[in-house]
Amino acid sequence: MRSHRWRSICILATTLALGGATIAVAHTEVTATSPASGATAKTSVKQVTVTFNKTLRSGTLRVTGPGGRLVSSGGGVDPRNVKRLLAGLKGSLKAGSYKASWTIAAPDGHRQKGSFQFKLKR
Repeated sequence: MRSHRWRSICILATTLALGGATIAVAHTEVTATSPASGATAKTSVKQVTVTFNKTLRSGTLRVTGPGGRLVSSGGGVDPRNVKRLLAGLKGSLKAGSYKASWTIAAPDGHRQKGSFQFKLKR
């Protein structure tokens, strides 16, 4: 009886460990942003990017500036790199704080969203 219980516990522990590893591996992660999250860049920045560790099914990227004003145009999967979101920035930008917000559909269809902030200076 004890060996049966011990075997059941081992099987359950192995199943949970492997199941947890599968979930961790399946999650799409941000590998880089440009400008870097929390960084200060010059107001001459022309685009914002978010790069992921996996191919994206789809996605959007919006950048807002001082006062919550939308300063990006476009904002989707980069046709030259399907692991990256790319948004062009409109006209001349003011110094201040900016927020880039993204939403993606991962390869398995799972939707994720996130954001990062950066500052621009003259």
